[in-house]
Amino acid sequence: MVSALVGGPAGTNYGENISAMAITKVFSIPVLMAASVIAMIIACFTPLINVIYSLPQAVIGGLEVFLFGAIAAQGMAIMIDKKVDMFSSKNIAVIATIMVIGVGGQYAFGGTIPFFGISVPCVAGAAIFGILLNLLLSIKKQ
Repeated sequence: MVSALVGGPAGTNYGENISAMAITKVFSIPVLMAASVIAMIIACFTPLINVIYSLPQAVIGGLEVFLFGAIAAQGMAIMIDKKVDMFSSKNIAVIATIMVIGVGGQYAFGGTIPFFGISVPCVAGAAIFGILLNLLLSIKKQ
């Protein structure tokens, strides 16, 4: 609602938020609002940002692995809950291609994939290619 009031795009429930709620088992709106206010305050004050930067890189990396693993697990749980056929050759091809481009592009190209003279972030490239491949493989069914 706030985004729409100031002319911004519609907001969504991001996987990070859903995973954070699933991990902590805290679903209270006031608690989540307080956490968002604290995050905004930290972002506005350099000394508080420096406290975050003082954490060892291994700790931050471990947290990222855990968080993104939880997001992936939540995504898989949603697909299973919605009865997506995970043994369909089309779905396997789309998921595998997205993962190879996303992870492989990060590793092989340092996060950006060269594409006709422009650098495309590997996550965006994986998403775009996955959407196009899904559309292409769905033409026969329609």
